[in-house]
Amino acid sequence: MGAVDFTAYQDGTDAAKAFRDAIEEARYQYGNRPYTGTLAEKDDFQVITDTPLSMDDAEALAGRIMSDDRHPVQDKYGPAGAIPVLTDQRTVTVTIPATAQGYRTTEEAALTVLADEGRLLPGETVGYCITGIYSHCPRTGRIRSGDLTVPLQGGPPEHRGWLFFGLASY
Repeated sequence: MGAVDFTAYQDGTDAAKAFRDAIEEARYQYGNRPYTGTLAEKDDFQVITDTPLSMDDAEALAGRIMSDDRHPVQDKYGPAGAIPVLTDQRTVTVTIPATAQGYRTTEEAALTVLADEGRLLPGETVGYCITGIYSHCPRTGRIRSGDLTVPLQGGPPEHRGWLFFGLASY
């Protein structure tokens, strides 16, 4: 069988847990069969740098390493490379308290609760696709209570994930 380059981003600050989660996601996406050409083919990883990089810089470093035939991640039987990634995106869970007036939208509810609780970081805005389970007032249709999963973006960059890369059997 041949081999193909792969990259996979996974949220999480713990490299070992992020690696396991990324393998699980690859197996979910591509199946448990052998020769998927993904991170699912790897048993181990090697941290390339301890310094978190932006996603663009992490991808550029991975590209440079993948062009070096002598690096261990260039072996389809070797470890995956792992680079810590800085991002301004995070996902939080928000519990909407029961209120008399309610909220017109999930975005309004999320922003209000996060601001009231002091959990909204400077510069952060709500990202695309808020999900959750919440109830509406039957008379006004406003959101009154529930739980939301809220993607946020634009805050200060922090280490929140890992870029895994390498060569895998295909």
